[in-house]
Amino acid sequence: MTGLPAPPPQGRAAPVLVLCRQCLHYVFEGTVHCPHCGRDSREISARYRDGGYLAIETMQRIDRAVERRQG
Repeated sequence: MTGLPAPPPQGRAAPVLVLCRQCLHYVFEGTVHCPHCGRDSREISARYRDGGYLAIETMQRIDRAVERRQG
């Protein structure tokens, strides 16, 4: 025993989850083909748009842009 404190444990950030724009199930960010529905998770569907998810996504992008600009 050397009396030195142990180094802090190394952690990883949690993976980022986003909605599949086809079936509205969560997938990992960057997923191309949704494992739930098998379609392109990045392509906007009518269900995504009409359910208000596109508007919410747009507002979140604006909020993040403002935060980056302010700080």
